[in-house]
Amino acid sequence: MELISKIRMLGFRSIKDDALSDIKSFTSLAGLNNSGKSNYLRALNLFFNGEVEPSTRVDISNDYYRPDLYKKRKKKEIKIEVTFNLPPHFKFHTGLEEVRALLNPPSFTIAKGWGRGESSHRIYLNYDNSPLTLEQQQKVEQFLSLISFRYIPNRVLPIEIIKKEHQALRDVLIRRVSKKKPQGSQGVFQNIADTSKRLIVALHKHLEDTIPNFDDIRLATPTSFADMIFAFGYKLKEQGFEIDDSMQGSGIQSFLMFDTLYLIDKDYFQKFGWKQAAIWAIEEPESSLHCSLEASIASFLNQITNEPNSRLQVILTTHSEMIIQYSDKCFIIEKTKIGSKSSTGDISQILENASKLGVSPWSHPLLQFPLSPLILVEGKRDALFLNKAIELLNPKVLNRVKVNYLEKVSLANTTETGGVDALIKYIKNNVKVIKNRSKRYPVVLVLDWDAKNRESEIKRYFAADDPFKICIWPEEQANPRLGNQFRGTERFLSDRIIEEVKHRDGRLIFENRERNYTINLRDYEQIKQFVTVIIESDLQIDDLVYAKDFINNIIQIAQQNS
Repeated sequence: MELISKIRMLGFRSIKDDALSDIKSFTSLAGLNNSGKSNYLRALNLFFNGEVEPSTRVDISNDYYRPDLYKKRKKKEIKIEVTFNLPPHFKFHTGLEEVRALLNPPSFTIAKGWGRGESSHRIYLNYDNSPLTLEQQQKVEQFLSLISFRYIPNRVLPIEIIKKEHQALRDVLIRRVSKKKPQGSQGVFQNIADTSKRLIVALHKHLEDTIPNFDDIRLATPTSFADMIFAFGYKLKEQGFEIDDSMQGSGIQSFLMFDTLYLIDKDYFQKFGWKQAAIWAIEEPESSLHCSLEASIASFLNQITNEPNSRLQVILTTHSEMIIQYSDKCFIIEKTKIGSKSSTGDISQILENASKLGVSPWSHPLLQFPLSPLILVEGKRDALFLNKAIELLNPKVLNRVKVNYLEKVSLANTTETGGVDALIKYIKNNVKVIKNRSKRYPVVLVLDWDAKNRESEIKRYFAADDPFKICIWPEEQANPRLGNQFRGTERFLSDRIIEEVKHRDGRLIFENRERNYTINLRDYEQIKQFVTVIIESDLQIDDLVYAKDFINNIIQIAQQNS
């Protein structure tokens, strides 16, 4: 969910004036220690919760940018601006009509300002320099109360957070149990046990994929009336023995914490509809985790924030290349002479910059996204078409498979610009790297229909059980009105797209006597440019009539073991 689209901070701690723009569902802030990246999260905590850190109110004399400047006569103000872009499923319940009218969603900006000696903060709306009236401020706070904001500082004990959420988790279970009609007193407790098991089925799957020797997990729930005043906890079974959650390592506790918080927040959205969204601000969730757990946590956070109609947005700080890889957006935070500053770019560029700065180690592009199948295609246009098609055919899969292409410098580390010859050469040069991937998350090489004769040339480098698969666009499934003048994926386009290209420039595509489409090869590059624009802005499910079977097959092959 992309609820917050921009944050601007002025005069707060290490930040003189900086903004994070185009924030996505799962956004990370990477930087060296002492770069000031945690101050971006503290600014959000101040905006939503009125605290710089848990139980710590703002103090202008200490929290203003460069406190020595504060002593000068000019009035100083800490100001936090947050731009919201409400998704369609964000609802204002009955009684908030005036709140909605004031904000005029979907897009608006709320700012809060703190000055020395003032009993409360001021609230501004949509860049108006005049503060809102007290009545208007109350309406803004009513809107903010619809959002659950969680700030999780670095090195917090996950098990302590779970214990603090005991009552909320208890409420979730009781609401679920109350929908059943058990038989007798023993039926009450069996119902509680059965409901708690269903409640944590997703957590069970996550731990099963992550922990060696994992057998089972359950909530420690009451078994008699004497136990009715009980504290929740988890019991993990490994090799036949049950172990309390507090005896688990910090990595497993982190998993339990995030899954528990997500379970509670999802239930809040269903409870009378009074909470409409949740934002988590997390400091370095990879702390104390080994590499595979880092990847698991990163993949999990990406998944829950990008589910259809998700109501969760995550913004976090990190040093982990795994977290960066699975982020939808990443900012590099650096300390400069004028305070902490952010920069951003493509995730692959961020990974390279983070490595150069010493924020995180370099990892081979073919070993990135270790918990996602990696699909390699011949060029940028192929990647665009495949991503758009997957989004239409199976949106749940979109963030679980990664489509990449040779032209990305970070992938090839070469001056090659794509094409089948360069791609095959790259595969041959990286056979050993590919074989180091997990068999559950293979590299899937997708070749155009006219490269079928190259299949055996590549296959001889890999065994049948290696994490490597080849898929070739089947010529027999191509649009029968498009001959071999149309190369690669263009031959699988729908008539509608071809007609749209004709509409844009009638000199590019013609029909012969058999009503098949013909072109002049010298115009092919311009045709592809028009096709790219149409695919990017207006690809429809019906346009996949010739491509959907093959694309669904790619998805199935990529995910058959994951």
